Amino acid sequence: MRQACLTALFLASAPAMSPADTMRSGAMTLSVTPIQPDTLTKLQWTSRPVVVLGEGPEVEAQLDALRTETPALVERQVVVLTEGPGAADLRDRVGTGFAVLLIGKDGGVKLSQTTLVDPAQIISLIDTMPMRQREADD
Repeated sequence: MRQACLTALFLASAPAMSPADTMRSGAMTLSVTPIQPDTLTKLQWTSRPVVVLGEGPEVEAQLDALRTETPALVERQVVVLTEGPGAADLRDRVGTGFAVLLIGKDGGVKLSQTTLVDPAQIISLIDTMPMRQREADD
């Protein structure tokens, strides 16, 4: 819990991560910001980015789905990124159109889908990661 608070404090103070929008659930917020060229590097070892690429109703549906699990995602140090100037490398991987990627704290892509992703799937996948299991034990 302490680590999650420190991460939240760090993200709140980092100018590159000032949210363009926030997802609120009670007192917890899940930051949402367009991906910049250096965002993934800055987040490495501190957060687990969920990147939602594309525009239109699929993006809004995915963001709405993520909102339903804000407390669980915040606890797992998830930051939501959307289409932005730093998406080029990810676009090379997934092509054009809608895509959702989960990136681990180590910077590796752990999930890449071109359809809507159930937030429970993201949470479950994070919970299988060794780093998350160590965090949960703390």
